[in-house]
Amino acid sequence: MSKETVNSLGALVSLGGVLWGLSWIMTPSQQGDNSQVELWASAVFQLGLLALLAVMWTSRATGTSRTARGLLAAEVVAVILALAWTVPYLFDANRPTTGVLVVLDAFWPLSMAGLIVIGVLVARAARWPTPLRYFPLVAALLIPVDIAVSGAPDEVRNAVMGVYLAVSYGLLGVGIVVNSEQLQSQENAQVGAR
Repeated sequence: MSKETVNSLGALVSLGGVLWGLSWIMTPSQQGDNSQVELWASAVFQLGLLALLAVMWTSRATGTSRTARGLLAAEVVAVILALAWTVPYLFDANRPTTGVLVVLDAFWPLSMAGLIVIGVLVARAARWPTPLRYFPLVAALLIPVDIAVSGAPDEVRNAVMGVYLAVSYGLLGVGIVVNSEQLQSQENAQVGAR
């Protein structure tokens, strides 16, 4: 993966986080009334997650063990299935969740919880430079942040979630871009070791 590709993927991580964060603040979905804008922004966010996972895969960010690689691969599958749930809602934001969509709907929280596991693996493997190696875990703590503000009024919850998304994933993407040369050299070192 070239430095330019790593830069592009890092930019997509930032773009997805910032867009979804802003949509939480400006046009949030409400219980029983999904926002078409927020759903489109969430799709960009999910594409950003796939970009993040691609950089992690090529740089061996979670480590080189079979377990670490397997967990990363499982997370890729979970994000793809969550994205598959999103696609039909891009065109009908309030369609009923029936049939296969019920199963796919479960992959939203599963993929977000899986990001916490991946974040821990990246921090422990210490293959990414400091402080970047901690950014995936901080960004992945979105679920605990959501739980912490779940009792707050909708305006407060949406503002906190939006700012957290925009800042954490925005900085994660910028960190990837800033460290793209080092991340790309990680990949080259792995190729040379084979």
